[in-house]
Amino acid sequence: MLYCLKVSRNRFAFVLMTALCLLTACSRAKDSGSASSEASAPNIILITVDTLRADHLGCYGYRAARTPNIDRLAMEGVRVEHAIAPTPLTLPSHTSILTGLEPPAHGVRDNGTYRVPEAAVTLAERLKSEGYQTQAFVSAEVLHSRYNLDQGFDGYDDELWNEAGASDFMYRERAGQHTMDRALKWLTARSSRSSEDAPFFVWLHLFDPHVPYDPPEADAKLSPTAYDGEIASVDRQIGRLLAALEQQNVLDETILAFTSDHGESLGEHQEATHAIFIYESTVHVPLIFRYPRKLPAHRIYAGAARSADIMPTLLALAGKRPTPTQGADLSQALAGASPAQSVAQYSESFHPKLAFGMAPLQGVRINEWTYIRAPRPELYNRAADPMELRNLLEVASSDSAKAQATKLESLINNIVEDSGRFGLVSEAQPLDPQTVKMLQALGYMGDVETQEDLGGMDPKDGVQIFEKVEKAIVLSQRGDWASAAPLLASVLEQLPGHVHARNVLAMCEVRMGNLQAAREDFLKSLAHKPQQGQVLLELGRLDFAEGQYQSARRRFSETLELLPDSVEAMILMGYLESVEGDTAKAAQWYERAIAADPSRPDAYLHQGDIEFQNRRFKQAQGWYEKAIGVSPRNFSASFQAGLCAFYLGDLGRAERHLLQASETDTNRWEPLYTLACLRARRRDADAALTYLESAAARGFDDLAQLQRDPCMASLSTEPRFLNLARALGGTIP
Repeated sequence: MLYCLKVSRNRFAFVLMTALCLLTACSRAKDSGSASSEASAPNIILITVDTLRADHLGCYGYRAARTPNIDRLAMEGVRVEHAIAPTPLTLPSHTSILTGLEPPAHGVRDNGTYRVPEAAVTLAERLKSEGYQTQAFVSAEVLHSRYNLDQGFDGYDDELWNEAGASDFMYRERAGQHTMDRALKWLTARSSRSSEDAPFFVWLHLFDPHVPYDPPEADAKLSPTAYDGEIASVDRQIGRLLAALEQQNVLDETILAFTSDHGESLGEHQEATHAIFIYESTVHVPLIFRYPRKLPAHRIYAGAARSADIMPTLLALAGKRPTPTQGADLSQALAGASPAQSVAQYSESFHPKLAFGMAPLQGVRINEWTYIRAPRPELYNRAADPMELRNLLEVASSDSAKAQATKLESLINNIVEDSGRFGLVSEAQPLDPQTVKMLQALGYMGDVETQEDLGGMDPKDGVQIFEKVEKAIVLSQRGDWASAAPLLASVLEQLPGHVHARNVLAMCEVRMGNLQAAREDFLKSLAHKPQQGQVLLELGRLDFAEGQYQSARRRFSETLELLPDSVEAMILMGYLESVEGDTAKAAQWYERAIAADPSRPDAYLHQGDIEFQNRRFKQAQGWYEKAIGVSPRNFSASFQAGLCAFYLGDLGRAERHLLQASETDTNRWEPLYTLACLRARRRDADAALTYLESAAARGFDDLAQLQRDPCMASLSTEPRFLNLARALGGTIP
């Protein structure tokens, strides 16, 4: 007997349309796959946005999002529904993205204190061996090349000296707009070379959503939170990239991968930002692939994915041979040509242990389950509890929950055991003062001396200590040192040996002018932990400020004994010798600093100052222009180079440098005043007076200088000059 299923006309149309769509998608994947074998190797762009939660993007269901360009990537490519980062920390997570290895395998467990092993094979190295041109653009000091993630890149743009924020409580980062400017300039220059046949691999890292949240005003007004405003700002930069690729007709020839290194707690689980916990809020990250040759548009991949899968997937999409990793090639599954996989997604945070002496956290997710290894272990069923709030091992614990936890515990052991086959050992990274400042500003800096006090505490119990220190750092970054100090003092009452809290408190005292209190706190810090190069350096600064030059010299020397490559200590030694009149010794220290780190502009500037003070303007100009070479937007370098050229009579060169200085810092009047002198010397009174009026608008108000300056003599009878003099309080006969 035949049974007929009655189907409505609309239902039949839907089924037919669905079937046609599936056939079209399969045909597209098949056709594009065969075409790609004959086509040239694709370009690859990997975009990583720091500190980006998946659930704060429009394509992941966040209605308040202003992310049209990221959403476009999802519409035109494949969006992975549940991708998990290996750790809520920037350097270890990016190491997994670029090596295809989990942290137990590559060995990088925290920021600032580890270097990527030389033996690790990065995605850049693999693609370079395949003939790719490789270039990276990173936006934060935490990914500086000194941590060795630059392996395999022909160019690694981590030049952050033009950016603001290297004070006691800040770190150097580059706004997404500036990073994208540099990336687009590179892409434009490359496209103009018609003989360029090699495909390119570009890694583009954008840092804006990381604390402190300070979005452009327009984004802040249109977004529900400052965090969302930062994401909207980043999205606009991605739109610029897509537009440039379209203009160059290479968008569809380029594999685009978009992801994040980790998320942000935003107050969930009592954590304001990230680094401690490995709940969904900090490890669920966006992951999108766009490549029309091999991947369908507007597809959602429901299987599990990990950051470690990105490298093997990109290699496969590019048609390149695989390399041993712990990640999986998802290319066929993304295209719908193979079933979605169910794999164990590993995450860890060793930061609680390494920075604060708490217990480390290791976890695994598979299907709907999350298990976290901790002194008080945690088990969550995310199907019923997506926020991971109901620990099944504490709330009505059952035998089945315990059995599930035991099974997942064994998965963690298997992953850690498997990691040993790669035989990698991360290299220790000495904590130079620059790194210490960066880690303190990011809230990542702790100290091993607190381990005895915390005794391997469960981070769930110790998170309040971390949050107090982090809040104090945020207040300090805002200049509210008076509010930060009591928070730090309360931490020290509970944990007198918390060296990091003690050091931050000391820096607050410095900023408030309480130098004696700062000195006492630094000395208490040294009593708990004697070999701290940064603290010795700060004590030397205090001695120097109080005119105790011999004591300062001793402190700087002690710093260099601990940290022979400390550029800051070398520069301070040079400055000390210069103040005491021995410019020859000062120059030797500056030369040593340049040899240690030729990418820093300050030693070149100091060398230039020595020559400038001795009126050797040609030599000084050479040093200042070297500083410009490593830091093109450095105000002091451009201004001083302009002055040198002015005194040497090279007015064209002087004008170029002075204009650059004026554009670099729009609050400074000095370049405009000097440009007025330059134009007066050229007998261009109108331009000279315009510059002079602009200088006054920026704050120049020294009537006496104006009246006695010889270069202004030719302007003294001009009506505009007389009006300006009157405005400055002058009496004009």
